[in-house]
Amino acid sequence: MNVKLPPEAKIGMVARLPDELWSKLDRVCSDVVEWDAREVVTRASQPINQSALLLNGVMTRHIADKDGHRQMVALQVPGDFVDLHSLPLGRLDHDVSTITRSRAAIFPHDALKQIIAESEDDARALWALTMIDASIHRHWTFRLGRLRATAGMANFLSELALRNELNGRGDTKGFDLPLTQQELAEVCGLSPMHVHRVLRDLREGGLCSVKHGRVEILDRAGLVRTGNFDPQYLYLPWSSDPAS
Repeated sequence: MNVKLPPEAKIGMVARLPDELWSKLDRVCSDVVEWDAREVVTRASQPINQSALLLNGVMTRHIADKDGHRQMVALQVPGDFVDLHSLPLGRLDHDVSTITRSRAAIFPHDALKQIIAESEDDARALWALTMIDASIHRHWTFRLGRLRATAGMANFLSELALRNELNGRGDTKGFDLPLTQQELAEVCGLSPMHVHRVLRDLREGGLCSVKHGRVEILDRAGLVRTGNFDPQYLYLPWSSDPAS
């Protein structure tokens, strides 16, 4: 049984998909599902036969060691396929979980493979989404390895500000970011206590305020400069100056 994609679903990263491909995706969407907050959707190494497009909410991908310590390796916002890279792999090396109550459109892998088999252009368009996803992963690795704590947090917040602006969930004044300090620590490779100090420094520096699950941007250009943020790795289909 197929269901129609909501009209507002083509936002953010998937907004770049051609209309013809989007119509095909609309025809093969098998379900729209909802998950509770902090729910594990997919476990590492679990066989996967479908991919999910996030419509509402915030989701995460993370890797955990045997002692339960986690490192967040991706944060997904509306307009993101949260696991399209599972299409050729059949499973993932990380867990996929929700941060908030989330809603997603489901696409069976068999249907996606049929679309790819019938059109090289469609295959390249879907492949491009996974390549941009990999580009974001590389940037997160760079941020963890090369940027100091305050710069790393400013870089992360600048990225999320832009991605939420592109999907209509944020604007130049701010966006919702329902992460705990522990989860922000998992993003930036810091301790929760260090996260507290970094957020204080950003607030006292007049750059942004993070509280009650909301990021209020006080100085967008200053936040971008502090984080050495350059959005080229997002491969936006149009020119965008994050400091404007």
